[in-house]
Formats: sequence, structure tokens, C-alpha cells
Amino acid sequence: MLSSPTLLRRLRAAVMLAVVLALALVVPAVGPGASRAAAAVSAPCDIYAAGGTPCEAAYSTTRAMFGAYDGPLYQVQRASDSGYLNVGLASSGGVVNVAPENSFCSGTTCTITELYDQTSNGNNMPISAGTSCSGCSHGISGPGPNGSDIGSPALALPVTVGGQPAYGAVFNAQGIGYRIDAAKNVPTGSQPEGVYMLTSSNLTSNGCCFDFGSGEADNTDDGNATMNAIYYGTDCWTQNCTGPGPWVGGDLENGMYFSDTGANSSSIQSERGSFLTAWEKNNGTTNFTLKYGNGQSGGLNTSYSGALPNGYDPMKVQPSIELGTGGDNSIWGDGEFFEGAVTAGYPSDVTENSIQANVVAAGYANNTTYVPSTEQVVSLKAHADGDYVDAANSTTSLIANATSIGTAETFDLITNPDGTVSLRAHADGDYVTAESAGASPLIANRTAIGPWETFDLIDNADGSVSFRAHANSDIVTADNAGASPLIANRTAIGPWEEFDLVRDTVAVSFRAHANSDIVTADNAGASPLIANRTAVGPWETFDLIGNADGSVSLRAHANNDYVDAANSSTSLIANATSIGAAETFDLVTNADGSVSLRALSDYEYVTAESAGASPLIANRGTVGQWESFDLIYD
Repeated sequence: MLSSPTLLRRLRAAVMLAVVLALALVVPAVGPGASRAAAAVSAPCDIYAAGGTPCEAAYSTTRAMFGAYDGPLYQVQRASDSGYLNVGLASSGGVVNVAPENSFCSGTTCTITELYDQTSNGNNMPISAGTSCSGCSHGISGPGPNGSDIGSPALALPVTVGGQPAYGAVFNAQGIGYRIDAAKNVPTGSQPEGVYMLTSSNLTSNGCCFDFGSGEADNTDDGNATMNAIYYGTDCWTQNCTGPGPWVGGDLENGMYFSDTGANSSSIQSERGSFLTAWEKNNGTTNFTLKYGNGQSGGLNTSYSGALPNGYDPMKVQPSIELGTGGDNSIWGDGEFFEGAVTAGYPSDVTENSIQANVVAAGYANNTTYVPSTEQVVSLKAHADGDYVDAANSTTSLIANATSIGTAETFDLITNPDGTVSLRAHADGDYVTAESAGASPLIANRTAIGPWETFDLIDNADGSVSFRAHANSDIVTADNAGASPLIANRTAIGPWEEFDLVRDTVAVSFRAHANSDIVTADNAGASPLIANRTAVGPWETFDLIGNADGSVSLRAHANNDYVDAANSSTSLIANATSIGAAETFDLVTNADGSVSLRALSDYEYVTAESAGASPLIANRGTVGQWESFDLIYD
């Protein structure tokens, strides 16, 4: 029988947990005239603590993770003068106050440079050092200085929380990542650990790895079981999954596991939501559990709870917390992050259900992330033999055997929303595929993009690029020093796996969907562009120029000047003699095969105004019929 003091302690703990769970269901009052005390009564880490599994690292760009927290959430740096700003809360325990950030970043760009830990441990996460840190040379280098990673653009993911404006952290480029390599008081070895985060399916990838949780302290793959992090994406490491994904998994190192065998449950073929809660807990020896939920409504769903994968018992977790990359600093994951925590101990289902209710009650809304596919025209020069890659037709494998660039050596390089790329051959208009899951040579014979037609574009130190096929995760090689067809069967990059990416200039015309007429640089280029021609001539022809940053520019054959989109109140006109910000565009690929132009001067889409009766102007926030054009290669 339990002693009376023990009973009293347990009774007090039960009462405290019941009170906290009830308070978690109260919608935080953050609107005008709301009580600040009501906004601070309970938060995720209060609930974890009441359940006996305290937060040891907690981060958010949107709100407090403790009801009493009144410190900064994150730090931003602006490009104009390299100045820094800490972004804090509107009130203790409440929602972020972004007004100072908006003012600080006005007229320039800002980057999130550090995420502040809201626990007393001070486990702040700066931009990951990658291979630049001492003892981290064996990981994967990021795109930043000396192999470090880069930060998330600060204002790129606007949302609201309880009706108040906030920003999430968007991971939409290779190498965005944050990490602390010597975190205090976090679980290590086989100690039980819980992890949760609020993310979104609006931006995911089938690359490795968009993770949050424990990773290796040396940014290096230290073997099975040295990680315990949430993975969210569509990368089926064991290649035995069903459905399109994405799914919540556990990145336990050398595998993203949606179950002990790696496969997701066949009854759960995707786990999606503009706000999605992702959960992983691991007792270190016999069990790990995965859950997901809608961050705006409802409860939690358990997608797996059972044995650890073979070879992962016991766990060997190290004291490092990371976000956005894999344990070895793998840089090919894309995603979104709003809040998350790492706990000591194995959280109860009751505790997690209460935190799910708290997240829903917070009132997350208005995540309208849209990442379009963009394209440019390229050729590939193989380092293996100095020749250009040729895609002669849909029945002949790609091979590097051409000494000059023609139609067969020209491709549309399409950057997909998740940051991966695909190649569409101009010779036949089909996509290049790593045939037979990569077992056969590359060939351009597919009419749609799937996993076999998807590649990671790797930037090499010498300025060349390489391609990693998602069909089998191997590198594309110009085999036999270029004498054999291209095939994805290499695990490392050497000269045969390196290609110069030649951004081609090709002549094009644009047919407006607004009225089916051709765009012209009217009056020999002296007048604004307008869609009012029925045939293509010199005034209707433009050189499509690929820029180094992936954007494009247009040079009018009418007068050899560049098309300028100065701002959202001035029509497009070919009157610039050089390329600057006003002369650069994203060439966006639409689902129906048409294209749109997004001006980088104001990030608005070019429209054939008044159903094509008025000149072209860049003043639209979304793509519709007037903003769609058929791209005609002349």
C-alpha cells in the first residue's frame, strides 16, 4: 500500500495535470482588449511539464511555448547593413509581435539567423555550421561560407495566429538549416525522448532530410540509432511505401522510418494539412511511436507504434538539436516550421492530446504558401569527354557525344516546387527518366513528372553540377568516359559525374491565353508590349536568356533591347540596354503546360490586361487566364 505522503503527492500531480489539460482547451485571447493573463495561462511546454516530460529545447517563430515566457523568439539580419533584430512577443506568453520586424526589413531582405530556445537550458539554434565546425568535416557541406548552411528568408511565410500576423520559417532552398551541436540536458543514448513540431504539407520534398529533433554532435553520419528526429516528407528510404505521401517518420539515422520496416501503413497513404502537427517518441529500447494531426482542428492519429527497426535497439542518441537538415547535414529537405519541442521522457498520450488541443486553440490560419515550378533552357557539357549530352529521340538513350548544341542537345530545366529538378528534351518534348528505377540508362520518353523523372541538382566546388536520381538515390554518370549512355548508378562524384550547365539563349514567342494573340514589342519596340498579333514576326520574337540565378530575361528582336518591368504601375516595354532587377523574371510552369512570367522587380505576375486589349503589366498576385501564355520556340 502507498504511504499517505505518496498518495498526497500523486493526488496533487493529478489535480495539476487535470487543471492544465482543461486550460489547454481555452482559446488564447490575443485580440484587441483581450486579457493578457488569459493568453498566458497554458502553453505546450507547461502541458509537457505537468505530464512529467519537461521540454529541454523549445522553439517557435509564432508564439510562446511557456505561459510565462517573455523573451525573444528569433533573430533576423537584414541585407542592407547586416544589422540584427531580436523578434519578441506582443505580450508575455502570447503571440509574436512582427511590427518591428516589418519596419526593420522594409526596403531590403532579412534572414532568420537564430532560433531562441524558450527553456532555461539556452539551447539556441543558430544557422548550422555544417562542415565548418571543428570536428564536422565528414558531414555534407552546406552552401554557406566554408561549408556552413544558410538561413531561412524571414518574411517568406506569412500566417496568422489567433488573428494576429506572424511568420513561419520556410525551408525552400538546399542548405537552409539550424543546429546546436552541444545541447544541454537533452536526452542522450537510450534515454526516452519525445519530439513534436507544427509544419505544413504546402511545401515538402522527397529529399533528405527535413528533420527536427536530435542529431549527431559532429554533423556526421555516426551510424544507426545516433539520431532521434521527426522526418516529414515523401522520401521512402526503404522503397517499400504506398501512396504519394508526405508522411511523418522517425529519422533514426541511415533511414527515415514510418514503421519498424520503413514502410508507411498502407491505410494511410498521405498525411497532409496547411498546418500539420507531427509527433515522434522513442523509449530508447523497445518502442517508437509516430502520430500526426490537423493543426487547425481535431485530434491525433497514430500511424505507427511498435518495435524499433532491426539494429536500432538500444538507441545511441547524441546531444545535438537540428532543424531542416539530416544528421549528417543532408541539405535536400524542404518544409515549413512554426513551433516544436524536444522533451525528456516518453510523453503520455494524454499529454500529447492536450498539446494538440492547445495548438488547435491557438488559431493558426492563412497559410497560403505557393511555390511554383520554374524553368530555363539549358544544355549539358560532360566533363567525361567534353561533349554535349544528346537526347536524339524517345527511343535512344541520352549520351554525351555531340560537339555542338542543337535541338537534340537542348532541354528545359524545370525546378519543381520542392527544389528538385526535371529535364524536358526539346527533341521530342518528353521528360528524361531514370528508366527501370535507375537500372537502365536515362531516356527522354515520359509525358509527366514522377519519382523516376526527378533529380537533385548538386552544385560542385568547380562550378559544375551533378544529378542525383530520386529513382534510386544514385548519381548520374556519363559512363565509360562518355562512350556509353548516361545512367544513374554511382555513389560518389568524379569527372564522369560532372557536367557544365550551359544556360542557352533561344528565340521564343508568347501566345496569350487572354485572347489567343501573340505578344508584340509594338512600334519596333518603342511602345509597350501587347498581345494583338496573329502571326510571329521580328517584333513578336524575343531571345529567352537564362541568368545564373535561375531567372530569365527577354531581349526583343524588334530593337535588341531588354524587356523592362519597372513596377506594378508601368507597362512592360523593351527599352533597357542591360539586365538589372527590372529586367529579370521567373518563368513559371503551369499545370496546363502554359507558362507565366513573374517580375522580380515586384514579384507580381505579368498579365495581358483587359483580356489582352491593354498592354502587358506585372501587377497580379496569382495566375489566371490573363496571366497564362503558350511558350512558342521559334
